[in-house]
Amino acid sequence: MAAISFLIAFVAAYWVYSDARGRGHDLGSALLWSLGTLAMLIIVFPLYLLLGRKPRMKSSKTKPDIIDVEATVVDETTCCTMCGGKVKEEFKICPYCGYTLKPKCRSCGRELERGWKKCPYCQAAIEEK
Repeated sequence: MAAISFLIAFVAAYWVYSDARGRGHDLGSALLWSLGTLAMLIIVFPLYLLLGRKPRMKSSKTKPDIIDVEATVVDETTCCTMCGGKVKEEFKICPYCGYTLKPKCRSCGRELERGWKKCPYCQAAIEEK
């Protein structure tokens, strides 16, 4: 009878040790819970189940949560200054309200930014609309 009791305590202590290590406890903490379970199964085992269990940690064998930024397609968007709609940065006009997002220089034909007073390419004055 004593051998069966010791076997049950040993199996419970082994389970507590492997569970504690799997849940992120350090080696010393896992050994203390395991030895306590081996010595006083009826007291320490329920305490471990109630107090000692942390949420299970992800296994190192699983795929890490790393995002390859260079491989991720991201649509760069901006807001239309007229209607506030979200538009892609490469759009020339807003598809919602028709506002010209990137005007062209009347002299050289290159794209200009809103707010510029002169074309940086040909130095022509920009007409305000």
